[in-house]
Amino acid sequence: HQGHRMIQLRERVMKLREDHDRIYHLIRTEGKPSINWGNMMDEKLDNLNNKGFGQDLPSVENEVEEHNIFHSEVEALAPHISTSGDKEYVSSLQMKYNKLLASSSARQRNLLSLRDYMQRCTNELYWMDQQAEERINYDWSDTNLDYPARQRQYENFISKCLESKEGTITKLNDDGEKLIASEHPGKNVIEAHMEAVHADWKEYLNLLICEENHLKQMDEYHKYHKEARDTQDLLKRLDTEVNQKYNPEFKDVYQMEGLIRELDDQSKAMEHFDERVKALQKRSLQVLPLKYRRETPQKLLPVEALCEFDTEEILRGERYTLLRNNGTKWDVKDAAGRKITAPAVCFMIPPTDPEAITISDTLANHQKGVKQKMASSKSTLLKCFDELKKERGTSTQQCRQLMASLDKVVSDLDKQEKAIHARVRPPLEQNRPLQDSADRLQDMKDIAAAVSKIEPEKSSKVQEAKSFLLSNPNCFSTPQLHSKVDEANKKYTKIEQLLKCSQEKLKNSNQLETSLQNGKTLLSSYENKLAREEVAPADISSLEKTQRELAVSSIYCAIPTSCQSKILSTDFATKSIL
Repeated sequence: HQGHRMIQLRERVMKLREDHDRIYHLIRTEGKPSINWGNMMDEKLDNLNNKGFGQDLPSVENEVEEHNIFHSEVEALAPHISTSGDKEYVSSLQMKYNKLLASSSARQRNLLSLRDYMQRCTNELYWMDQQAEERINYDWSDTNLDYPARQRQYENFISKCLESKEGTITKLNDDGEKLIASEHPGKNVIEAHMEAVHADWKEYLNLLICEENHLKQMDEYHKYHKEARDTQDLLKRLDTEVNQKYNPEFKDVYQMEGLIRELDDQSKAMEHFDERVKALQKRSLQVLPLKYRRETPQKLLPVEALCEFDTEEILRGERYTLLRNNGTKWDVKDAAGRKITAPAVCFMIPPTDPEAITISDTLANHQKGVKQKMASSKSTLLKCFDELKKERGTSTQQCRQLMASLDKVVSDLDKQEKAIHARVRPPLEQNRPLQDSADRLQDMKDIAAAVSKIEPEKSSKVQEAKSFLLSNPNCFSTPQLHSKVDEANKKYTKIEQLLKCSQEKLKNSNQLETSLQNGKTLLSSYENKLAREEVAPADISSLEKTQRELAVSSIYCAIPTSCQSKILSTDFATKSIL
């Protein structure tokens, strides 16, 4: 038994010795791995030939990164091939390597050109998807009042950007054709991207057609309603005027004559309203019911497709039936009864709009009512006019003459008031203020004289009117005559106050300008005297004498404070009367 253990121990020692020699006494030629470079290149070439191309941009970008590593490995093989044995063997390896390197370089170029093309396509597809989403989600209903800004944006794009964008899409298609013509191995991927861009561009152009139609319809809708409101407001004002103005109470013959003439003029103006209301009635038949774009109507409505959509499931110009309004998506039914869900932007709801027709009918009825009221008012005025002509006698004629005389007095006083304003309001001429103020003072005296000549006529006519009113209290034109008397008295009182304040203001301005002129003259004399003094006085007493003389001149030059305060107070009083 002991001998058996000794044999085992000897075997273990021998095994350890062999391992030690193999590890620590390794001969270099034995330690070099044996590599078959030909087989390695064949494997890499087979691997390369079996590689395809990803269908989307992230996959292709990963393939570019992976192949960059692969290509670096291929390039790293070059120095090992030239030291691999005899010339014939090296030559065969070199041929394999050249084929591998060319294939790897070709795939690298193909991957980069494919990635670049796919990136450009993806950029445009993303932009078009954003544009489509924006138009599909836009509010094309009657509640959107911000559509003019959208209209400007649309017109700006069409005029400045559409052609450039179309050029970009065309170039993408041309570049794709060139890649395919060059037998690019990613032909299928390129074709798929070309088709996607073509389909999205076609959809985008269709959505532009829809946008143009919707903007036009919204503009017409809001213009119609604005013109209808404006016409309604005009009719309301005219209705109120007929109710309030064309009333025969407290009117004399002459006033009634004027009202009848005005009514005749209004009747002619109503002919314009006739045309306007008829035009609105006609337009109301073409207004689209935009409110149904935001709420499902009580009954099924026809809708019309503005463009093709979704591989020709929706055809431009075809009629469908709106089953349900789901906001940005509508459920519609075609002529065969097939249900289709499509973006609401692709459809318009044709006329008529019940609300627009109701508005135009209401306008027509209102206009008819106003015309009837005008005809009735004219009939009443003519009847009263005939009665007044029969009743009109000497007292009425005298009353009219007195009112005409008082009108003349008020007119004469008004002319003088305007003359006062013309003299007082403009500032004095800067180059001749003293003479200008003196001229205006003289003008004011002339105006005062003219006003004093009007006063006897005013007093006389006022007195005559008062006597007439006492003796003829029941005359038809008594209220008008009372008003004329009050107007004449108030006008004369106002002119008196304005004249007094204006004369005072101009007088003080003249005094101020006189003081300023005198001060300038005195200062000039001392200025000349000082200019002649070549040297300052040498002794103290002469210097003090010169200072005293200058102090006296400054006293003479000072503008009186009382004069300034008078100017300010009269200026304030004049402004309050003006």
